[in-house]
Amino acid sequence: MSNLRLIVQPIVLAVGLAFAVRATLLGIYAIPSPSMQPTLQVGDRIVVTRYFSDQPARRGDVVVFRSPLGGDEVMVKRVVGIPGDLIETRAGRVIVSGHTLPEPYLPSGAITGGVAPQVVPADCYFVLGDNRVNSLDSRDWGVLPRRLFVGRARIVLWSSATSSSEPRANATAVAQPHPAHPIGTDRLFKAID
Repeated sequence: MSNLRLIVQPIVLAVGLAFAVRATLLGIYAIPSPSMQPTLQVGDRIVVTRYFSDQPARRGDVVVFRSPLGGDEVMVKRVVGIPGDLIETRAGRVIVSGHTLPEPYLPSGAITGGVAPQVVPADCYFVLGDNRVNSLDSRDWGVLPRRLFVGRARIVLWSSATSSSEPRANATAVAQPHPAHPIGTDRLFKAID
C-alpha cells in the first residue's frame, strides 16, 4: 500500500495543480471570424494568459475581452492606443500622438477607416482588428474599459478550418479540437505578435 501511495499521490497532486493553473492563469479560445486576419485565422485555438488588475496592456498586444456591448460574448482585438494617447487616422493610417503607428502585422496596402482625434482616457484602451475592413472594434463602440479585459493572446495552440460560421468579431472558449475539423499543422504553436 505504501508503494502505491508513493506513485499515486504525486500524480494526483500534479493533475490538481495543472487544473488549478489552467483555471486561474490560462484560457483557450477559438477564433470564429476573420476580424483578426492575417494574425489569427478562422479555426485557430489560442492560448490566453490572464491579465491581473495592476498589469497594463501595451500597444501592439492582442487582447481577449468581454464585449463592451454587453452579453456573454468574448472578443479579440489588438491594442493600438493606451491611456493618454491622442489617436486618430489620416490617409488610412493610425496616428498616435502625432506619429504614424508602425503596423507590420497588417497586410500591405491595408487602410484603417476614419477615427476622429480623441484622447484615450485613464483605464481605457483603443482596440482594432487586424482585418480593418471586417472588424467590429473601437471605431464602432469607442474606447475599451480595462475592467473588461480577460487576458493577452500568446500562441496559436492548434488550428482547424471551420467554414460554416457567419462573420463575427468574437472568440469562443473551447476545450479540444472538433474531430470533424482536422488540425492544421502549419499554425501549431505559432507565437502571436
